[in-house]
Amino acid sequence: MTDTTNLYLLIFPERRVVKIGKADDIHNRIQTLRRWWGEADYGASYHLSATQDVIFKLEKSLHFLLSQYAVPFSEGDGRSELFSVAALEIALKHIDLYCSSASEVSQVKKGIPIPLPISSPPRRRNKNTVLLRKARAMAQGVTQIAEQFLRIDRLLIVLFRKQARIAYQYDIVGHYVYFRLRMPDVMRSNIDSDSIMSYFSFDIEDFSGRCGINSCSVTGVGDVVQFRIRLPSAEDISPWRELLSYFSCQSELLLKKIPQRSSAATSPIPLLDESKVWNNILSHYEESER
Repeated sequence: MTDTTNLYLLIFPERRVVKIGKADDIHNRIQTLRRWWGEADYGASYHLSATQDVIFKLEKSLHFLLSQYAVPFSEGDGRSELFSVAALEIALKHIDLYCSSASEVSQVKKGIPIPLPISSPPRRRNKNTVLLRKARAMAQGVTQIAEQFLRIDRLLIVLFRKQARIAYQYDIVGHYVYFRLRMPDVMRSNIDSDSIMSYFSFDIEDFSGRCGINSCSVTGVGDVVQFRIRLPSAEDISPWRELLSYFSCQSELLLKKIPQRSSAATSPIPLLDESKVWNNILSHYEESER
């Protein structure tokens, strides 16, 4: 019987990173990693079981595809396998694409079961203390979200003021904003995509639980960089939809005050097909492995 192992995508909220690696026992691996990166978010993390050779190929291909999202650390266990949380959505797309064509591999699963304590359970914490901590976390989360949307609004104002110098174009299609920038390679090196994407990555905690939401992805082809931003919709059933919808609506009103295409964009900037771009990258990688 072929040996199996696990691919894991562990979220570490304190460092705002996702670690992608493999382990026979994920729980034991988490205990080692927590010394460096803090507590893992069991509910927001993902895992996949398959044969060792499949997991090895998946792990290496993900590290290759997500290299632009790598987060450097000078020391720490597994530091070469850490990526910004913005890379999670792209990693899941890649895994889903592989699983759809490999019948012997099951789908990636969200959430890692929390192991039962071996020793006697800890003393029950005071209920009032727990509620107070959650109330503070909720208030801090709302403040942080407000600050993030303030940064988004400031960015929009800069685009409004610099429209004669920055070549951009945006379109609102369904529940998505497709914002494109046209710039030569020398200018692209000055764009911190991870920093911009972090504006649209939200950590929310309230009395019903905790959630991490990433609303932005980035794609680049030639001299075009595209940011795809998801807008809250009535189809969302999360309890945090109304909070995000209010701030998002205000920023959308500000967005519509700037030209849909800047004067610096002398010709239309095309929409990029993300799935086509990633399929091309995957095909190129698979060919290079042959």
